[in-house]
Amino acid sequence: MNFISKISAYSNPPKIWTQAVFWLVFMGFGFYIKPVAWPLGPSILWALGNTIFFFIAVNINLYFLLPKFMLKQSFLSYLAMLISLTLLLTPFITMFNIWIVSGQPGNSPKWMSISHFHFVNLLIVTALSSLVRIPLDWLKIQTEKNELLTRNIETELQSLKNQINPHFLFNTLNNLYALTLKKSDQAPEVVLKLSDMMRYMLYECNEKEVLMEKEFHYIRNYIELEKLRYSANTDIQLTIDENLLNHRIAPLLLIPFVENSFKHGTQSSLEKAFIHISAELERGTLQFIVTNSKPVSIPGQIHPKKQGGVGLTNVYKRLHLIYPKRHTLQIDDMPDSYSIHLTLQLNIPDYDKNLDY
Repeated sequence: MNFISKISAYSNPPKIWTQAVFWLVFMGFGFYIKPVAWPLGPSILWALGNTIFFFIAVNINLYFLLPKFMLKQSFLSYLAMLISLTLLLTPFITMFNIWIVSGQPGNSPKWMSISHFHFVNLLIVTALSSLVRIPLDWLKIQTEKNELLTRNIETELQSLKNQINPHFLFNTLNNLYALTLKKSDQAPEVVLKLSDMMRYMLYECNEKEVLMEKEFHYIRNYIELEKLRYSANTDIQLTIDENLLNHRIAPLLLIPFVENSFKHGTQSSLEKAFIHISAELERGTLQFIVTNSKPVSIPGQIHPKKQGGVGLTNVYKRLHLIYPKRHTLQIDDMPDSYSIHLTLQLNIPDYDKNLDY
């Protein structure tokens, strides 16, 4: 759908009060530039009468000609109708001016009785009303388009978060199930951590941004719960720059990378599995790196599926929606390891703007 056809959806003429103000100003201007120093009464009558003819022409154009012809891309038909309307009104406005002149003493300008002059004036003013109207409609379309885009982005972000939350919940419940089968004394601790994670997801992730302190607390809980499932020989490291904690970030943005590293980096076929996670702040930019080991390929063995899934697909979308042109994501898929490096420009808190990171 092109621009002209879009405008047809917004073909309502200007509001009454807008027109009232405009035509009062138009009439006042006509009274001010009256061609002859007539008395007050005839001057007002002359300005009012001419204003009425221009009012009729402009409103027929805005209410009928513009939406029926111009906005339906019938430009030649619109032009023909515009000229016809002007030709129709020209004799009446010309006779009105002749009548005004005939009732006043002295000589009046010749143009007041020339029909060509009135025709050109009517045509110009009426055409200008279209040139003013189209940009105004375009601005209205752009405003409503931006509002719709914002609503769509918010809806998509909420949908993405709703897809992420159950994913983590199911993983954690599986952890708890494994511990209860073993009747482990660690089960109560898991329940507490799960409760803490659920509280964060249900009550704090509805905000557009959260403190990184809370986001990394959630990640720590996740890692602690995952550690319960794996051998003590698994090398799991988490390093967080304390300067990051007072900054804000979109909730649940980083956890899919962590979850993905556990999914693929701690498989039982690995002799020396490792997951290394680091988050640092460099001049207002988050440097988030997650590196994990990969299973050793064995001849004849079916290769594991490529790393990724719903979680990473969602985080890619969220990064582009929330942080357009403010992030880079580098992925290194090597034979024995998998690494992601997210660089994200953060909003620096007011009290931290003068610090040099």
